[in-house]
Amino acid sequence: MSAADSLRDLAEKTVHLPEPPGSGRYHYVHTSSAYLHTVRKITRTGETTSLTGSVKRLERRQWIAADDSGRLLVTEDGEAVQPTGDYPPGRLPAGFISSTDPAAVTAELRRRNPKGSTAAAMRTFGKIWHAQVVPPALQRLLLLDLATWPDMSAATTSWGARPSESVTHVERERHLRHVLVFDPHTGALIGEETTALDGANVPIPTPAIISSTEWLLSGYSATTAEPPQQHTNT
Repeated sequence: MSAADSLRDLAEKTVHLPEPPGSGRYHYVHTSSAYLHTVRKITRTGETTSLTGSVKRLERRQWIAADDSGRLLVTEDGEAVQPTGDYPPGRLPAGFISSTDPAAVTAELRRRNPKGSTAAAMRTFGKIWHAQVVPPALQRLLLLDLATWPDMSAATTSWGARPSESVTHVERERHLRHVLVFDPHTGALIGEETTALDGANVPIPTPAIISSTEWLLSGYSATTAEPPQQHTNT
């Protein structure tokens, strides 16, 4: 199956999905990530003497409201690290997409990808899921838009222990491979990964995964003190 067909199939699976869990003004997103951290040593004259890289692993919980206020809790090895804290209005610009009008969503996605590249389209897709709760109606439009971009391949795979569907694109100019991973039953984004291929400008041996994110939970919350309350059947 082509990547476009796979994405369109995932989009159709959103039609009968329930709304995300919880209620309230805050969009809660909980992710676990690993990324390449680089350290550059320079002389007083500005010359680089060494450039080293290592992989850091972080867990991030965020509560963000429409006025861009909220709270971040970022932990490394169980300890809170920057940018953990409470933020007043305007300090956490998430850029929520609230419209479910197809033309409006498409226009916003094109605005966020002015050069019109597949790699940027995939990055934009991931950033939206990082920033906000994505209800089924918006999820469907995002998947259908992503299906229009060229030079992607599709695969049935696993993400950790979870069965999944994925789409992959190789950004040849930068020697990077981008992968988005989806729940095959709901079409929800559950992971993304970027791999530096041979020739990439990174200070570690290649090929190597330089960023990876797993989505653990998203939903709405009335406060910044706890995650969304899951729906229960009575």
